[in-house]
Amino acid sequence: MKKLIAGLCLLTTLLFAGCFDIKEEIFLEKNGSGKYITTIDMTQLKDMLEMLKTMMPDSIKESTDELKSLNSLDSIQTMWKDIDGVPGVTDVKREKKGEMIYEISFRFADIKALNTAMTKKNKTDDSVKVSGDFYTFSAGQFVCNDTSFGGVGDMMKGITGGAGQDDSTAMAMNMMKGFMGDMKYTSIYHLPGKVNSVSNKNAKLSEDGKTVTLEINLSETETEQTLKNTIRYKK
Repeated sequence: MKKLIAGLCLLTTLLFAGCFDIKEEIFLEKNGSGKYITTIDMTQLKDMLEMLKTMMPDSIKESTDELKSLNSLDSIQTMWKDIDGVPGVTDVKREKKGEMIYEISFRFADIKALNTAMTKKNKTDDSVKVSGDFYTFSAGQFVCNDTSFGGVGDMMKGITGGAGQDDSTAMAMNMMKGFMGDMKYTSIYHLPGKVNSVSNKNAKLSEDGKTVTLEINLSETETEQTLKNTIRYKK
């Protein structure tokens, strides 16, 4: 039981590292530069935190580093800390928008700078391995290649379970999913011209034809979902 509770603590720490409800916005300019903003909303975690604290034996409360992480919500501001030195990344801001709501934003000079920043995001979390070109750009085309939801998708695989789980672990994971509710990852792309086509059938186009929105419910693991999207727009 002690291992199980400690595992839940660790999983919750991963939730903080990968965040809970995530919204990312990219304001793309004609030359491939732009601005990136991500909003991290953890307000729905309050009940789960209280539940975990109640379940923990005193020995775990006193000895685990995971609990310290749970109590240090402001530590989320250290996310993306390695992006400050990325060539082409400027105007980095980390702001607290509410009790458990944070916003990280920066400007990128080109897509290479944006991809490097996205890779650096999870560098401090050894449990999440994310690399490669998240995005590609050419005049009139913007492509999202990300299949990991910025690393959150890999974390969700552990929550959904598998054949190797025993009954008690599976029950704990199901309970965790119940407390998580609707865990959403929303991507919003503002293009420099009117969109001609999108490859992701779940993507929605704004009335002015220049903004593409894709909302993924990460808790719905029964259906295949992806952020991958090829967007073609007028140059």
